[in-house]
Amino acid sequence: MNEERVYVAACGVCCSVCGLYLKGICLPCGSGLKKDEEVVKKKMEEQIKNMGHVCSILQCVVEKGIGYCMRACPEFPCKLYEEHFFSYSETSLQMYKARNK
Repeated sequence: MNEERVYVAACGVCCSVCGLYLKGICLPCGSGLKKDEEVVKKKMEEQIKNMGHVCSILQCVVEKGIGYCMRACPEFPCKLYEEHFFSYSETSLQMYKARNK
């Protein structure tokens, strides 16, 4: 059985099920964890080349040294999510806040 590594980005998106990733158009993001350091470095280089900037969420987890926003950041959902609803709907973020009280 050929097992492919599953990549889950710091924001919670599973890169391994993304059509862009599967077509080879996009690199996986990885997490802010040390084990993903090389993956994240390549992703950031790709983002700068293609978009002119690095994803603010990926940059944040790297700076904080945490793996995944939802699992490890006490500020989740922070203004990055609330202002852009990145990866999650407003309803999902409200549900998370309510359940996390």
